[in-house]
Amino acid sequence: MSDHKLQPVRGTKDLFGDEIKIFNHIISAAKKKGEFFGFEELQTPIFEFSEVFERNLGEASDIIAKEVYKFPDRSENFLTLRPEFTAGVVRALISNGELQQILPRKFFSYGPIFRYDRPQKGRQRQFNQINFEIFGEENFFCDVDLILLAAAVLKDLGVLEKTTLEINSLGCADTKKNYEVALTEYFTKFKNDLSADSKIRLEKNPLRILDSKELTDIDLLSDAPEISNFFSDEAKSRFDSVLNLLAKFGVKNRVNQRLVRGLDYYTSTVFEFTMSHEGAQNTVLAGGRYDNLVEKMSGKKMPAIGFAAGVERLMLLAKLESQKSRPIAVNYISESEKIYAFEIAQKLRNSGFTVEFIFDGNFKKQMKRASQNNSRFVVIVGEDEMKNGEVSVKDFDNSTEQKVKRELLGHYLEGKI
Repeated sequence: MSDHKLQPVRGTKDLFGDEIKIFNHIISAAKKKGEFFGFEELQTPIFEFSEVFERNLGEASDIIAKEVYKFPDRSENFLTLRPEFTAGVVRALISNGELQQILPRKFFSYGPIFRYDRPQKGRQRQFNQINFEIFGEENFFCDVDLILLAAAVLKDLGVLEKTTLEINSLGCADTKKNYEVALTEYFTKFKNDLSADSKIRLEKNPLRILDSKELTDIDLLSDAPEISNFFSDEAKSRFDSVLNLLAKFGVKNRVNQRLVRGLDYYTSTVFEFTMSHEGAQNTVLAGGRYDNLVEKMSGKKMPAIGFAAGVERLMLLAKLESQKSRPIAVNYISESEKIYAFEIAQKLRNSGFTVEFIFDGNFKKQMKRASQNNSRFVVIVGEDEMKNGEVSVKDFDNSTEQKVKRELLGHYLEGKI
C-alpha cells in the first residue's frame, strides 16, 4: 500500500489527546444543558435515501448542488451521507409513529456530518454537529426559548461573549412569495453582473442570492429590497414579539435583513450566532423555523424549529476549565509482589481513582513511566510491604514517602488529593 493511502483523507482528521477531551466536553455540556430544557436524545443513521435530503434541502442550496456525498448501493438505491441533521430527524419522526404521540417533542442529536467542501479552519469534509429540534409548537415563546438554550450552551463553553446574535424573519408564506417576486425583478436588471451561482439561484430561489459570499453579488445587495417591507401584519407582530421577549431576557441581538440561512425549508424566525474574525463573519451556531418541512415530507402539518452548531468550530473557541487528571502509579519491586500490587490497583480503580499499572518491566522502568505520565503518587509494593499488609506511598510533588496500611490506602489518597 502506498504511503499516501495511510494518511487521513483530505478533509478528515483523527482526534486524540487534548482535542478529544474538549470534543467530549462540548458534547457533554450541550447534552446536559439540553436536558435542563427538556430535550431527549435521538440518533439517526449517518446515511439516508438521497431523496430525503434532495427534496427538502432545495436544489438551489449549495449543499445539494455541490457538497453531498452521494453513491449507489448494491440494490441500485441512491444514498447520501447526511450533510445536515434536520431532514433526517424529520424522517425519523415520520417513520416512528410513537415519537408523534405526545407533542411538543424535543430532540437532541450529535455526530458526524459530511460535505464535499473546501477544507478550512474549523470545518472539515467530515465534521461534527450538536443539533436541537422542537416539533409541534408554533408559539413565538418557543423561538425565544430555543435561542435562550443556544445562548446557554455557548455561555457554558465560554463562547457567548465572543459572538453576536443576528436574527431575521422570513415572515409568512405571502411575505416570502411577494419578496421573491421583488428580488427577481431587482436582480434581473443586473443579471449579467451576478456570479455564475447566483444566476442559477435567480431562476430557482432568488432568496439564496442574499446568502452569497461572492463580492460581485454582495455589492448588488446594498440596494436590494428588504424583506421587512413585505411583512404582513401578523408576521410583523410575531417578529416584534420575539425581539421584545429577547430584550426582556437581556439577550442582545442585531436584526440582519439579509439573513435567510442556506436551506430552502426555513420559514419565519432565522438566527445565527456569529463571531468577527480577521474582518470576516464566522457562524458559530445557527437555526430557525421550518414549519412546512414535516408537512412536505408526510402531509401532516406540524410546526418545528431547531439549531445546530459545528463542534470543530466550537473547539477553536471553547474553554476547558478542568485540569488534566494525574494518575496514581502502582509499582512492584519484583515479580513476587506483582499479583498483590495488581489487586491494589484494581481496588483503587473500583474506588474511583485513575491508576497506571505496568505489566512487564523492572522497577526502574515502572518509576520512569510514572514520571512520564505525570503521576502525583506512586504506590510501591515490596517484599516487606506485602508481608506486613501495607504499601509505601511516594508523593512526587514534595518527594516524601509514607507507609500506609493496605485497607486505609483509599482514605489516605482521598485526603491528599
